[in-house]
Amino acid sequence: MNVVSAWYQVSEQKGELIKSSSDAYHKLLEPLFNPLQEEFYVLPMVGQECVAAKLFIGGLSASSVDLKTMFRYLLNNYPNATSFLIAHNHPSGCIDPSDNDLVITKSIKEAALLLGYQFLDHIVFSNTGYYSFADKNQI
Repeated sequence: MNVVSAWYQVSEQKGELIKSSSDAYHKLLEPLFNPLQEEFYVLPMVGQECVAAKLFIGGLSASSVDLKTMFRYLLNNYPNATSFLIAHNHPSGCIDPSDNDLVITKSIKEAALLLGYQFLDHIVFSNTGYYSFADKNQI
């Protein structure tokens, strides 16, 4: 079992453990795909509970992510969460992270560390598949 799998074991969705980025994509994210606009989700983990919350909506090729808003949401709505992952879709179908995706992932990682959160993964997804930053050792 790799480190990513161990991280995902803390979450359970509909009675099934989420053990990997693939599980997260198939069980949580695939039904959320919107082919018309980019959407950004945060998924806090509290004990055995994982919830997907859409925080930001953008256009066809980008959405703006405000770190203060994201962490305020986590702190206010899930004060007992110790870890989280984020995800956003690419309506174009290309799952390769953009330069902006790399920058926001680094910023979220640094802020999470300061606030005592375990940042599990950033998943870029589309109807063609997904890209996991954790699977690529970029978290």
